[in-house]
Formats: sequence, structure tokens, C-alpha cells
Amino acid sequence: MPSLPNRNIPSLAVRSSVLALALASANPALAASGKEDEAAEAKAAVEDPAEDPGRAGTNDIVVTAQRREQRLQEVPTAVTALSAEHFSEGGIGRSANEVLNLVPNASAGTQQHGRPRWWIRGVGAGQQQLDLANPVGFYLDDVYISNASATGLPLFDIERVEVLRGPQGTLWGKNTTGGAINVISKRPSLTGGGDQNYVKLEYGSFDNKIAEAGVGVTLVPGVLAARVSGRFDDREGRFTNLFTGEKSNAVRDNVLRGQLLLAPTPGLEALLSLHYRDYETDGTYWTTASYAANGVFRNGYSPSTDKDEISTNAGEFSRSAQFGGSLHLDWDAGALSLTSITGYERFKTRGAGDGDYTPLEISRSYVRARTQQWTQELRLASPQSDRLNWILGAYYFNEKIVSNAYSATLPAGTVPAKPGSTAPAAYSLTRYDHRAESGAAFGSATFDFTEAAKLTVGARWTRETKTLDFDRSASPGAAATGWSNYARWWDNYIGSFGGVGTFSGDLKRTWDAFTYDVTPSWTVAPDNLFYFKYSHGVKSGGFNTAATLPVALVAVEPEELDAFELGYKSQWFDRHLTFNATLFHYDYHNVQINVVGPNPGAVGGATVSYLQNAAKAHVNGAEIELEARPVEGLTFTGAVGILDTKYDELQVVNGGADLSGARFVRAPKLTLNGSATYTVPLANSGSVDLTADARYTSRQFYYITPQDPLNRNLLTQSGYTIANARISYSSADDRYTLSAFVNNLLDTEYLNHSLPAANAAQNITGDTVAWADPRTYGVSLIVRF
Repeated sequence: MPSLPNRNIPSLAVRSSVLALALASANPALAASGKEDEAAEAKAAVEDPAEDPGRAGTNDIVVTAQRREQRLQEVPTAVTALSAEHFSEGGIGRSANEVLNLVPNASAGTQQHGRPRWWIRGVGAGQQQLDLANPVGFYLDDVYISNASATGLPLFDIERVEVLRGPQGTLWGKNTTGGAINVISKRPSLTGGGDQNYVKLEYGSFDNKIAEAGVGVTLVPGVLAARVSGRFDDREGRFTNLFTGEKSNAVRDNVLRGQLLLAPTPGLEALLSLHYRDYETDGTYWTTASYAANGVFRNGYSPSTDKDEISTNAGEFSRSAQFGGSLHLDWDAGALSLTSITGYERFKTRGAGDGDYTPLEISRSYVRARTQQWTQELRLASPQSDRLNWILGAYYFNEKIVSNAYSATLPAGTVPAKPGSTAPAAYSLTRYDHRAESGAAFGSATFDFTEAAKLTVGARWTRETKTLDFDRSASPGAAATGWSNYARWWDNYIGSFGGVGTFSGDLKRTWDAFTYDVTPSWTVAPDNLFYFKYSHGVKSGGFNTAATLPVALVAVEPEELDAFELGYKSQWFDRHLTFNATLFHYDYHNVQINVVGPNPGAVGGATVSYLQNAAKAHVNGAEIELEARPVEGLTFTGAVGILDTKYDELQVVNGGADLSGARFVRAPKLTLNGSATYTVPLANSGSVDLTADARYTSRQFYYITPQDPLNRNLLTQSGYTIANARISYSSADDRYTLSAFVNNLLDTEYLNHSLPAANAAQNITGDTVAWADPRTYGVSLIVRF
């Protein structure tokens, strides 16, 4: 298997960071200038709401959505911020995808804790290949992670999560046409402080055991501090495999993070952060369901209708290891501030699966893949208090991916299987080496015409080059196949190759992109902000590395999105009521889509996955977010998302159908979020928190075609509601919090995802489905020290 050359990446990253550190250290006297006091006063003013608990609320969180510290309510763009309490006490964070359950017009359905399917305002990626970045950018401590399979890591010991909706291409870079998600870890403290250290233990349904902790220490007060945190999650399988008699869908997800913060001189900070993740799954969560009256799916096989039962013959598992880190340098030079962020991320995975999700021997798979990336960002910023304040920056990205994907149908009788398969023996190996390199220069400036009226203008120029070395080898027919070891069939093939399934290609593309935004804003009264934002976003082009036929080995062009957003942010009654509203319209061109299904242009009308561009589409929508604290101890939150999406021009390539008029996938017309929390004081004995929340999602389609709720309802999820409840007791000194919770309180049955399988030519009468968790229970204990 090809290996990734990585000997130069750490050295390049270190050199870039050392250069920034040298620049900062060259004149430490500047850092002690009078401007430092001015910056400190400005920051204190920003954080003022947090100093007044009577006025503080979720929307008074300090965010960095514009790469500067600002109150959430003063940022002229649609942002949802989730505080640390959502994750430590609220019980979310098993996978990063859970954050979008609290955001209007957004979702990130995933199976287990794997690759999230990020979608914001109908913008997302249906294709799940490693080399195709999602149009919703994911950032861990300001470091962009391109491989979406590496973005599902659990969230714990964090400061907050910021979700920016709409194109963010100026300050956040490429691949943010849908928006950006920034996860900010809890940093070490140079001064110490209470409640910095904690241990959390949790036990729940399916023997789910979770242990989590974060411990910080100030090594040299004001100069050097460290923090170590970890999370260990072990859950047994939910499903019973009827063919093997074993439990299926077990998950083990362990993460460690270490940070070291150094402040050698006033105004200069260096933060080194490293993380490691070990993620394992055993058994599948996929099953099949039939539309036929007799319940037969194919070849005489009738799947169980019990949603907790599956039946597969090919063993399924995954083993993934992820290592990464960043070196973040901040130098306040008085008149200017310099930021350098060097990031590195490595991801390695291997696993096997049952491609047909039945006990029949029809298709099985095995994959080995490695990805690694390193990034370097430099930013220079003027004081935020200046009437004209600005940010200038440069960015570099380098990514390498190697993937080997195997599939086979083994001869009848060679492996355990239910009799009845008519699939002939077959074998294929798809190997590719994918490389991406890009550089960008960007800038953003805000001019204060008055204290109330401001104008922000930003622009970014990016050049990106991608190359692909692709080889697919397939057996020409059953008679030409052969294996020396069926137990390790993927690397013991001794048959021959040939036919239409054997092909190769070397592709290379270079794209230039210019993204920009213009945002006038007006504070019409204290705590009342109106803004209009026009932004132009671009998502990188790419290649269809999932191609199984030569006609599908194509390059897709970058997609472009013009967004028009009108927003209003307000707070009333001494900030006890927050009301935010947004209207938006998207003009979408060259939309990158994935069309899956039988195609007359393919050999024999076979089911083919096509990655292609849709010429034109549009989105209209609105969002409302509310937070109310009518009396002491009682908090209500609510959000409404309204969405209308349509492909205006969509012709499937290679003789496919005209799908103009189809709706976007995972784009429900209505989402409703709500929660209520009431704190009952117990005098000197502590307090009890009663919390309930619910989310309604209207009907959504999982594929562009078919969108047929009547005849292909398994590819359509009807409207459903998920409700959760939690009761927590906290001691008077807040050192202990004991909670009991119920998730999916209504025991709602719904599909996490589905896969098209029905094919009349092959007598397949159903589709493949993955059912979400039923009602689950659990208890947790947090100890702070």
C-alpha cells in the first residue's frame, strides 16, 4: 500500500511557528506599551455582561466569529454559541454532530460517532468520501480540519462552540459556503481559579460507560500553565445480529488532550495543544426493509421488521486513530497584534463491512486509508477600538490522502451465508493517492461612521491545486476470480483483472477563488442591532474517487454561493429577553451533488454514485432565536427555522434524468427547538435543576432522487419530534452535580439515514436503513475540585 511522505511536514510547521515567535520576541518592549492597558479595558468592556449574573445569558457569550472578541449580540452575522454547560451538564457532546441539534435550519446526522453529515440551511455534502470536503467548515481551536471523518470527535472540557450560518469565506477560508463550526477547548489558566478541575462519570442504556476529566495546574504563576483532559466512552451493541447471534453496533471512543500555555513576556502567549483519539466500532447498524407485500427484500430473503434486529454475514468493524495538534502564538505589540496558528492532523482507519446488509453473500468490503494535513495561518490586526480597524492575513493548507478500498462477492459455500444468493463471484480494488495544496491572502476592515453605524468589508483570494492518481482493478467475471485465503480475502486475491470495471486516471486541476462580503450595520438603540450582509462563498472543486465505472471518474467544478442576509438582534427588559431574527436568500451555482441510483447511461442500468455539478439552485429561509428569563431561576429558549430549497437546473450526467425542481436533501421546511430550565434553590443545601427540551423536524429527503414519500418512503423521513428531560442536584458549594436523564423521551422511531437499494432489474424490492436510538436513560456525577 502506498505510504504518505510526512518527514517534512513537522519541520515546516515548526519553522513557520518559530518565525512568528522570533518576530514576537524581537521587541518585547513593545508589548509593555501603554496600548496594553487600552486593550485590557476594551476586553473588560466586552466581557462586562458576564460580570453581572443578573444580566448575563446565553447570548452574552463572548465569541470570536469575526476573529476578535465580541459579545454575541454585537456580531453582525447569524451565530449560535453554546456554552461549556451545554456539554458538561447538558449531556451533549458524545459526537461533535450533536451541536447542530440546537441550531435552527441545521443538522448533522451520523451513525455511531463517525463522520457527521454537516448541513446548514440546506447546504451540505451527500458524498462521504475522504477527499471531498464538506461545505460546512469544521475548526478545532481555530484549526481547519478537512477530513470530515475526523470531525466527529467527542466534545468535552471545552469553553464554547460557535456555529456561524451562511458563507464565511473571508475570515474562515474555503469550504465554508454553508457556514463554519469552531470548537474552543478550555485553556490552561496562568492564574489558577476555582472549578477548573473536574471528573465526570456517567452510566446509561446499552451498558454505556463514560468517564471524563480535566485537570489544570499553574506551574509558574503568570508564566507557565498546563492542562490535561480525557474522555473514555464504551457502549455495547444495541442490535442483535440474527445470523450470527451476536450483539452489533458496539462503540469505544477514547480521547486525550494536553495543553501547555507559556507567557514569557507581557503581551506574548504561546499555546501548544495536542490530542489523540482511538475510535473503534464492532458490528453494523444497517439493515434492510422491503416494500413488497410478502416482505421479501431479494433472493427470497425477508428482513426482520424489529428495529433492534439486523442480519448480516460479513463481519463489520472499524479501527481509527487520530492525532493532531496546534501551536497558537499571540503577540500584542501595542499598536498591532500578531497571531500565528500552526496546525497538524493525521487520521488512519481500516475496517470491513457487509455491502448488501443481508445474510446473503452478495457484497462485502474492506478499506485502509490515511490522511494528513498541515496548515499555517498568520494574522495581523489593528486595535479593535480604532475607528477603522482591520485584519490582514495569509493561509497555507497541505493535505495528502492514500486510500485502498476492496470489495468482493466470495464463491458460494466458501464463507458462512444464507443460501439463495445469485450474485456471481467478483473482486475489485480501488486505490488512489490524492493531494491538495492551497494558499490564500485575506483582509477584513470595519469603519465606524458613528458609534451606531458601521460598515465591514472583507475579501479573500485563494489558489488551490488538487491531483489524483486513481487505479481501479476488477475481475472480468466469476470464472476469473480466485483467492488463496478467504478469511483475508482483500489481500489474498489470485484471480485476474479486466473488463469495464478496470480503469485508471490521473487528474489535476488548479482553481482560483475570490470570496468577499459587505456588511453594513446599525445599532438603532442600545441592544438593538440591524444588519444586512452580502457574501460570496466558494467551495473547492474535487474528484469522484467513488467511481466504479469510467464514466463516473470526473472532476467537479467549485460551487459558488451568493448569500443575502438581513438580520435583527435585540435584548429587552434589562437583557432578560433576547430576540434575534434573520431572513436570507441564496443564489447557488455549480452545486456539488451526489446522485445515487440506477442510471440508463451505466452498464446494464446499474446503480451508480455520480458526483457532479447542478447548474443552478436557490434557497429562501428565515430564523428566529429566543431566550427569556422571566423570573429568577427560570429560563426558556426557542428557535424556529424555515427553509425553502429547489434545484432550478439539474441534469444527471451520462444520460440520466432531468431532476430540476427537486428539493435539497436534509433540508426540512420547518425546524423547531425549545427548552425550559427551572432552578429550585434548597437554601443552604444546594439547588435542583429541572430541564426539558424538544426539537421538531419536518419531512426531509435523504437523496435527490427518488423523492417519492409514497413509493420510496424509506428514503424520506417524515416529520418527527425528539424530547429529552433531565433533573440535576448541585451542592451548595457547586462541587458536586448529580443528574438523571432520559433521551428520546417519547420513544420516537426515525431514520438516521438510508441508502437506495431498490432496483427492478435486479429484483431488489426495498432499501437499506439505519434506525436511530430509541428511548435511553442514564445518570451522571460531576465532581469539581
